[in-house]
Amino acid sequence: MSKFVKFTAFMIFIVGLALGLGRSAELLGQGGMISVSITDFAFTPKTITVPVGSTVRWTNNGNAPHTVTSTSSPKAFDSGTLNSGDTFQHTFTATGQFPYRCNIHPSMTGMVIVEQQKEEVQEFALIHSLAQSKTFPEVITVSKGVKVRLFNTALDGVHPSMVISSDEDGKNPVFGVKPFSVEPGKLTTVEFTPDKAGTFFISHRPHGHNIVGKLVVKE
Repeated sequence: MSKFVKFTAFMIFIVGLALGLGRSAELLGQGGMISVSITDFAFTPKTITVPVGSTVRWTNNGNAPHTVTSTSSPKAFDSGTLNSGDTFQHTFTATGQFPYRCNIHPSMTGMVIVEQQKEEVQEFALIHSLAQSKTFPEVITVSKGVKVRLFNTALDGVHPSMVISSDEDGKNPVFGVKPFSVEPGKLTTVEFTPDKAGTFFISHRPHGHNIVGKLVVKE
């Protein structure tokens, strides 16, 4: 395979990243409230997967009495009898699988699967061009407090000392990012967590180059 074909294939992959990764990786959950309905002699949904710290609330929406009783050992929770309209909730502070049933109607079973919360990451492909003095995209918008992962490569030329800075000249680096180099055909990954909102710059201005992209951090 020629170098040109390899590089073209690589750039197609990078452009795919630029189109597909410019968004936040989804969280498994935020430790909020998850609802389970008890009706028609069934728990709905029967199986749920939640992150550690989540609270599950069961509501008896039927006419018959039911219980929400852990069948694990040791027993993790027990609602006692829930009449129509009653609710019960439990907060899960550890990972694992927590099967349960209705003690009044043992054929009614359910499962709570508790997992570690996945990290939220905002991922972007950033393509640098020396000939065009641009980055593609020219503006990246992210959220404050959420990790950013930039996949950098170049269309042409070598881009040493790229800087994420509060000024266009790159004299005031921010977010603890050290100057990094970007080359054609190579992938340079930069990670950081913006701790303040505002407009910042991804720039390279030494040697007469005038490459400046914007990083917009929103609250």
